[in-house]
Amino acid sequence: MEKKIVVILCVLDVILLGFSIFLYAGEDRTAPVIVFGEEEPVYREGMDETELLEGVTARDERDGDVTDSLLIEKISGTGEGSVIVTYVARDEANNVEKVSRTLKARGGADREVE
Repeated sequence: MEKKIVVILCVLDVILLGFSIFLYAGEDRTAPVIVFGEEEPVYREGMDETELLEGVTARDERDGDVTDSLLIEKISGTGEGSVIVTYVARDEANNVEKVSRTLKARGGADREVE
Protein backbone atom coordinates (compact mmCIF):
# COMPACT_ATOMS: atom_id res chain seq x y z
CA MET A 1 0.00 0.00 0.00
CA GLU A 2 2.81 2.41 0.88
CA LYS A 3 4.54 1.74 -2.44
CA LYS A 4 1.37 2.69 -4.34
CA ILE A 5 1.15 5.99 -2.46
CA VAL A 6 4.82 6.76 -3.19
CA VAL A 7 4.36 5.91 -6.88
CA ILE A 8 1.20 8.06 -7.12
CA LEU A 9 2.97 11.00 -5.44
CA CYS A 10 5.97 10.66 -7.78
CA VAL A 11 3.68 10.62 -10.83
CA LEU A 12 1.85 13.72 -9.55
CA ASP A 13 5.18 15.48 -8.99
CA VAL A 14 6.28 14.74 -12.55
CA ILE A 15 2.94 15.98 -13.93
CA LEU A 16 3.12 19.20 -11.88
CA LEU A 17 6.74 19.75 -12.92
CA GLY A 18 5.82 19.33 -16.58
CA PHE A 19 2.90 21.73 -16.21
CA SER A 20 5.14 24.31 -14.49
CA ILE A 21 7.72 24.08 -17.27
CA PHE A 22 4.96 24.49 -19.86
CA LEU A 23 3.66 27.64 -18.14
CA TYR A 24 7.15 29.09 -17.68
CA ALA A 25 8.09 28.52 -21.33
CA GLY A 26 4.94 30.29 -22.50
CA GLU A 27 5.58 33.49 -20.53
CA ASP A 28 6.55 36.73 -22.25
CA ARG A 29 9.90 37.77 -20.77
CA THR A 30 11.13 39.91 -23.66
CA ALA A 31 11.13 43.68 -23.14
CA PRO A 32 9.99 46.03 -25.90
CA VAL A 33 12.51 47.72 -28.18
CA ILE A 34 12.77 51.52 -28.14
CA VAL A 35 13.64 53.08 -31.50
CA PHE A 36 14.64 56.71 -32.04
CA GLY A 37 13.73 58.66 -35.16
CA GLU A 38 16.38 60.15 -37.41
CA GLU A 39 15.94 63.69 -36.09
CA GLU A 40 17.50 64.29 -32.71
CA PRO A 41 15.90 67.13 -30.75
CA VAL A 42 17.93 69.85 -29.05
CA TYR A 43 17.05 70.07 -25.37
CA ARG A 44 15.88 73.41 -23.96
CA GLU A 45 15.32 73.95 -20.24
CA GLY A 46 11.62 73.57 -19.47
CA MET A 47 11.03 71.66 -22.72
CA ASP A 48 7.80 69.67 -22.76
CA GLU A 49 8.28 65.88 -22.57
CA THR A 50 6.01 65.36 -25.57
CA GLU A 51 8.63 67.13 -27.69
CA LEU A 52 11.28 64.71 -26.44
CA LEU A 53 9.01 61.77 -27.30
CA GLU A 54 8.43 62.90 -30.91
CA GLY A 55 9.80 60.34 -33.35
CA VAL A 56 10.43 57.78 -30.58
CA THR A 57 8.59 54.45 -30.86
CA ALA A 58 8.43 51.22 -28.87
CA ARG A 59 7.63 47.80 -30.31
CA ASP A 60 7.18 44.45 -28.61
CA GLU A 61 7.36 40.97 -30.18
CA ARG A 62 4.02 39.85 -28.77
CA ASP A 63 2.13 43.08 -28.15
CA GLY A 64 3.17 44.98 -31.26
CA ASP A 65 3.23 48.77 -30.98
CA VAL A 66 3.56 49.86 -27.33
CA THR A 67 4.56 53.44 -28.08
CA ASP A 68 1.72 54.67 -25.84
CA SER A 69 3.61 53.29 -22.83
CA LEU A 70 6.71 55.43 -23.48
CA LEU A 71 7.76 57.75 -20.66
CA ILE A 72 10.67 60.01 -19.88
CA GLU A 73 12.11 58.63 -16.64
CA LYS A 74 14.86 61.15 -16.08
CA ILE A 75 16.65 64.12 -17.62
CA SER A 76 20.14 64.75 -16.27
CA GLY A 77 22.51 67.58 -17.16
CA THR A 78 26.08 66.58 -17.92
CA GLY A 79 27.72 69.97 -17.43
CA GLU A 80 29.17 69.79 -20.93
CA GLY A 81 26.36 71.41 -22.91
CA SER A 82 24.27 68.26 -23.14
CA VAL A 83 21.71 66.24 -21.21
CA ILE A 84 21.07 62.54 -20.81
CA VAL A 85 17.43 61.61 -21.38
CA THR A 86 16.26 58.20 -20.13
CA TYR A 87 13.27 56.67 -21.92
CA VAL A 88 11.19 53.78 -20.55
CA ALA A 89 8.67 51.50 -22.32
CA ARG A 90 6.54 48.69 -20.89
CA ASP A 91 4.61 45.85 -22.52
CA GLU A 92 1.46 44.10 -21.29
CA ALA A 93 3.49 41.45 -19.44
CA ASN A 94 5.19 44.30 -17.50
CA ASN A 95 8.55 43.78 -19.19
CA VAL A 96 10.39 47.10 -19.10
CA GLU A 97 13.03 48.50 -21.43
CA LYS A 98 15.10 51.52 -20.42
CA VAL A 99 17.30 53.40 -22.91
CA SER A 100 19.27 56.61 -22.47
CA ARG A 101 20.50 59.00 -25.11
CA THR A 102 22.56 62.16 -24.97
CA LEU A 103 21.08 65.31 -26.49
CA LYS A 104 22.68 68.66 -27.12
CA ALA A 105 21.32 71.34 -24.81
CA ARG A 106 20.64 75.02 -25.28
CA GLY A 107 20.86 77.12 -22.11
CA GLY A 108 21.49 76.07 -18.47
CA ALA A 109 21.56 72.29 -18.85
CA ASP A 110 24.59 71.76 -16.62
CA ARG A 111 22.58 70.50 -13.66
CA GLU A 112 20.14 67.68 -13.02
CA VAL A 113 16.83 68.81 -14.45
CA GLU A 114 14.45 66.27 -12.86
